[in-house]
Amino acid sequence: MNSSTEKTIHYFSQPGKENTQKTLELAVERALMLQLQAILIATKSGETALRLSEIAQASHYEGRIIAVTYHQGFFNDESSTIPKDVQKLLFEKDIPIVMSSHALSGVSRSFREKFGGISIPEIIAESFRRISQGFKVAVEISIMAADAGAVSSSQDVVAIGGQSQGADTALVLRPAHQNSFLNLKIKEVICFPS
Repeated sequence: MNSSTEKTIHYFSQPGKENTQKTLELAVERALMLQLQAILIATKSGETALRLSEIAQASHYEGRIIAVTYHQGFFNDESSTIPKDVQKLLFEKDIPIVMSSHALSGVSRSFREKFGGISIPEIIAESFRRISQGFKVAVEISIMAADAGAVSSSQDVVAIGGQSQGADTALVLRPAHQNSFLNLKIKEVICFPS
């Protein structure tokens, strides 16, 4: 017997950080509805993860929040993009930080920049960008978090991504490790810019 469920997708008229508050609210609401135990959030400075924490606390969400960011030295120096004082705040709120190489570019990006051409992971990333940049980011951070052992590849999570600042896309998905990427399942689109 087949059954079906109707759920709402929220479409933003434009991508960008002005959608952050609504994206975070929708993500927490869906995590509560589905009783999911983890929300992943892409963050450059840590500020979006802190905002998510406030919304989650106000909504009585008791699952984990995991901040996922660029690997050390991503911007050509040895520093983290999340300042030490913000890292301390995240630690105090029990929000782990996953710093990892981008799952959909990583090493292949360095070869493309030196020799040209394009790799399969970059083709996948570009395909996801046709939906939205945040869609690509949400998928990518789920792989990064699974590879870091921050989430299980056997449990659904909410993953939140966006442009270079803020958030505008949230998905429910089943993460996968890089070496089992084809097991990744996108279960629901919560919101994204159309």
